[in-house]
Amino acid sequence: MTYTEDEIFEKLKGILKICMPEADLSKIRRDSVINRDLGADSMNFIMIMAKVEGAFDITVPDELWGKLSTSQDVIDVVKKLTDEKAAEEAAKA
Repeated sequence: MTYTEDEIFEKLKGILKICMPEADLSKIRRDSVINRDLGADSMNFIMIMAKVEGAFDITVPDELWGKLSTSQDVIDVVKKLTDEKAAEEAAKA
């Protein structure tokens, strides 16, 4: 299944709300730095990304984790991986 960036962003905001209920998520933007602007520590980030992977049925390669700092970074990776997965599934059909 493919997703729009807006759909991914909305799901990401829901995941952030679950993982970080104490954070002020009303200020989240696409350029928000997840650890600095939202106060996520490394454990929060791991939990967030695990839920992102589950929500979109993807696996983010280890080498990309270090490049994810903003909401848009996460959106871009999810978009790329879900688009690739959808293309692979279409090719098999």
